[in-house]
Amino acid sequence: MVLLATPALAELERSGPASATFSGKGPAGFKLEGKTEEVTLKDDGKTVVISVPLASLKTGIDLRDRHMREKYLEVEKFPHAVLEVLWSAIQLPEDGKTTTQTVPGKMTLHGKTKDVSVTYTVKRTGDAYEASGKLPLNLKDFDIVIPNYLGVTVKPDIETLTSFQFKKK
Repeated sequence: MVLLATPALAELERSGPASATFSGKGPAGFKLEGKTEEVTLKDDGKTVVISVPLASLKTGIDLRDRHMREKYLEVEKFPHAVLEVLWSAIQLPEDGKTTTQTVPGKMTLHGKTKDVSVTYTVKRTGDAYEASGKLPLNLKDFDIVIPNYLGVTVKPDIETLTSFQFKKK
């Protein structure tokens, strides 16, 4: 999900499919998952910015999606989840290799920006890269009301996963 601090890598572009997913748990084995294929990658030479439009997240149940967007995420006020990671923290592998690392970043969600740790893996083949990253979040840290429906409450700890392909411009 992230990338290496050199001026030669200052301009990246998404080059293939992308996805962002989240999963949460509740009582008695309840599991909630959501996904979108709308992921934006931006790079200003100093910071890599990954943005996910929250209105595009889908859980497979329309009513639950509407509640998630309107009541919990409030996407009208807070339309995106945004992760920023400094290039100086990122390492890209050599051709044919894979790198896994945990780096600091800043996550903005629901109008709050928090320091986070992101674990990413990048595989390089020629000038093509496949990246994925995991980021655990606690909804309480972002002042998001904990989802509760018909007596089932989702735990506040959410696991997120983002993956995409990119190349140098």
